[in-house]
Amino acid sequence: MIDRNIYNEMINIMSDIASHYSEEDFEKDIKQIVEIRDQFDVKLIVGGHFSAGKSSLLNALIKRPGFLKEAQEPKTAIAAEINYSENESAVAYRNDGEQETLCQDKDYLSSQYHHLEYRLFSPELKEISDYTIVDTPGFDVGLEAHAKALANYIGRGSAYIVVVDQEKGGIDQATLEFVREISNYSDQIVVLINKCDKIIDEDVKKVVGAAESTLRANGFNYKVYSVSKQDEDISDRCISIISGLNAQSTFNKVLLKQIKLELDCMENVLSSLEKRIYLDTFDLDKEITMYGLMEKRVLQAFEVKKRDAYNELDNTVQGVCGEIRRALIARADDVVGALLNNNQSAVDAIIIETIRPILVSSMRDISHNQVEEFVNSLDFTGVVSDIEDIDLTAITVNLADKIKALIEQHSGRFKRVADNKSLLQSGTVYRAVAGIGAMATNIIHPWLEIVVILLPDISDLLRGLFGESREEKAKDEYISKVIPQLMNKLYPKVKGSIEVTINLVLEEYKKMLQAKLESIRNNLGAAQTKKRQKTEDFETYKKTIVDDLTDIRKIICELR
Repeated sequence: MIDRNIYNEMINIMSDIASHYSEEDFEKDIKQIVEIRDQFDVKLIVGGHFSAGKSSLLNALIKRPGFLKEAQEPKTAIAAEINYSENESAVAYRNDGEQETLCQDKDYLSSQYHHLEYRLFSPELKEISDYTIVDTPGFDVGLEAHAKALANYIGRGSAYIVVVDQEKGGIDQATLEFVREISNYSDQIVVLINKCDKIIDEDVKKVVGAAESTLRANGFNYKVYSVSKQDEDISDRCISIISGLNAQSTFNKVLLKQIKLELDCMENVLSSLEKRIYLDTFDLDKEITMYGLMEKRVLQAFEVKKRDAYNELDNTVQGVCGEIRRALIARADDVVGALLNNNQSAVDAIIIETIRPILVSSMRDISHNQVEEFVNSLDFTGVVSDIEDIDLTAITVNLADKIKALIEQHSGRFKRVADNKSLLQSGTVYRAVAGIGAMATNIIHPWLEIVVILLPDISDLLRGLFGESREEKAKDEYISKVIPQLMNKLYPKVKGSIEVTINLVLEEYKKMLQAKLESIRNNLGAAQTKKRQKTEDFETYKKTIVDDLTDIRKIICELR
């Protein structure tokens, strides 16, 4: 079980310090840290081929045969979350963000519903209550359903279970590509070779050994287990396997990162205040005015930066699309092989699994680079002194780190975004940004949804294109005809998503920086008021700042 209280003393000190100042961001950020501490769970994504036995294994885990639907049809294949609760409930989440009480006899169409959620009073789930288990559609139930499910949990899934049907001959290429992709998002991955009751023990060892060899040959050192829902101890075995994953480590990493970011922010702001509280009331008044001017400069700088980013937009898109093109060419043999075997679903899967990781990585790089470039472009010359400039730069860098951390961690890991509207309407990316948390979610999703939107186009491009062509001819046509057409369809969608990404990141960063400048100005005003009204109050205020800085720096040293 996760020990959620190990950082309580730090959080309490930070909360106490925050109460001394008119700094709304302090309070808001600490509230978010508390929320992460109290609500954090590891999303455990269960993936694999259709009929690999994912749902039946989970039914065996919770000792409720037939609870989760097994062997779902493509139209009803959607992700299902299960976790522990003392109060049982079952909810279906619609694609429009609405929710309704789930009925077990109803078919929930993937075209209408986003995912299902079961909260179960289960002693088995209680033992692994740090995890929310996500049963995802199989690779080959319907590529769209699988892509949507994976898109929803990338960045939220801290751990993965890959279920392999031993009757399929172990880890095939599709499964290997899935492992390769999820390894970009997590290092907590285990492989379960399922249905081992159907073969003798000697053969089980061979299948497990072959799977381990395949993984090692491809650079992966993940644990492989043999399982069967028929095993008398299957529930205990599954619990043991899941418990072997390091939920505490994930919790520590996530929470400590947030704590460190907030401590750095508090130190930067209070250091700036400390340097200014010794000024007389006249100089304080000038400082307050200066921060008002700073807000105007921020607005101007952002507009310039946005124009620069949009001017470079085509080059950025060309870079992303160029990387995708090279990756598609590198997988040409796999695509053509599947196509000549009339395996259209495998072709689609290969292409989508090639595109998706590049889009995710590109999103992060672009959003991070935009923030970095803006920080580097900030110029306060003529408005503040060199020393003050350093103070402000430290603050802006800290805010940049916050933005980047949120994008990396994906806010959906901590709480559900309230306005879970359809991510795309009429071919245009739709956004309603509600705070930084929603921003992180809203940046990640459109990039992932691109691959879902392109699925019909990919199928149309490839269907019947090669006929009875020989492999070399088919490969040539794939490279010379299909890839260019695919890139033509991909380009405007990537461009639109990059525009959204740039706008979201810069606008949210602007809001954060404006708020920080305003907060410093307000705190200076409070110091000015205290200085005018009563000397004793002002001396107490100075001592409070010095003492708070001492406490903050002590915690920072402890964390290093």
